[in-house]
Amino acid sequence: MVDHSDYAIESGCRARPVLCLKNAIICLVMLAAFSPASAFSHVLQVGPGRPFNSIAKAVAAARPGDVVKVWPLGGDRAYRRTAVEVTTSGLTIESAIRGKFVKINGAGFNYSGRGAVPRGIFQFNPGANHCVLRGFALYGAHNRSLNGAGVRINAANNVLVSHCYIHGNDMGIMSNGDLRHGTAADQRIEFCHITRNGSYKDPGYNHNLYLGGTSALIRGCNISHALTGHDIKSRCHITWIEYCYVHGSNNREFDLVDDKVNTAAPGSDAVILGCVISKGRGNGNHQVIHFGQDGGGAHNGTLFVIHNTIRTPWPGPVFVMSASGAHISCCDNTIIGPRGRLSLTLFVHGAKADNFSGSGNWLSAGYGIWRKTLGGRLIPGPQARRLLPQTDLPVHDRQLKFLRHGQLVNWPATAAGAGEN
Repeated sequence: MVDHSDYAIESGCRARPVLCLKNAIICLVMLAAFSPASAFSHVLQVGPGRPFNSIAKAVAAARPGDVVKVWPLGGDRAYRRTAVEVTTSGLTIESAIRGKFVKINGAGFNYSGRGAVPRGIFQFNPGANHCVLRGFALYGAHNRSLNGAGVRINAANNVLVSHCYIHGNDMGIMSNGDLRHGTAADQRIEFCHITRNGSYKDPGYNHNLYLGGTSALIRGCNISHALTGHDIKSRCHITWIEYCYVHGSNNREFDLVDDKVNTAAPGSDAVILGCVISKGRGNGNHQVIHFGQDGGGAHNGTLFVIHNTIRTPWPGPVFVMSASGAHISCCDNTIIGPRGRLSLTLFVHGAKADNFSGSGNWLSAGYGIWRKTLGGRLIPGPQARRLLPQTDLPVHDRQLKFLRHGQLVNWPATAAGAGEN
């Protein structure tokens, strides 16, 4: 029933709404209470002739739910010495022109991570939850500790890094968090090209991705050619990598290892699903995938390796297990090695051979007995996916596209035939 008591009706005229001040205030309060924050979001413009000439100043002025649109500089120039600390929740920071990267060159700035100085070109601090970073080319981030990053997720939750080209930094993306407090949960890295990050001054300790915290999902990315470290290193409680092209690292392509808190808990699982993986010919570690520990801690969980193509030019091993609580389930993969006798697995630091299992795989002839142990008919897709752990991460069950040289291209045909080592 509609109450017309607050409408005035003039003689000889149709009723017209003359809403009293009291009802107007009530309506505004109710709208604020029940409408999403985006209904009140503002767009802050950065760039030549725009209200802000600094990304950091625009982000500092933004309120929860706002959008910061950054316009590319003329002449294909890069913003210089940019260092952005994000402390506000719900921000979207994106290129103002869809499909065109905004270039940011951090060369000459010391991304120290001390005080109010971030350790990355963009750093998402505690409380900067549900933020989005989209459409940037980030390079030249260095510091004296040799861990300056393109992006740092510093214990923030639900941060999405999408459609970015991150290269030539000490670290591509780094993160940290604590399972006990649920921090660095639902980190998402999607459709990014992350390549050639690292430092020859600190070989083996700088990576394209170096992640920690509660959970991370990496989807549809092209991750390659870590200069001296690993393409993907993670100490997260849950790490899920799906439909990516991972290749050409000087060390391992995947190094999924321990954290004194995050991986000691039961169910500290990892997933590598539907990826094309091509081991590089660098001078570093020749193993492809490591699951276990490198710091003496526990890793109590399972690595699920399902529906991947793995190619290596080295006689092996392909897999390394290095914790007594670590398991690997390997199903429906194609594993291609060179000619001759090949090694598939290495068990160290108390890892148990009985914890390595699988079926439905095709392996090169040189892997010998493993062809019978892990081979057999392919497991139907729906059945294989039922083997995967349950998670709150927004994972997919279909093949996607990935970003290569700034363009979205079809997966996996282009990835498999790209010929990059």
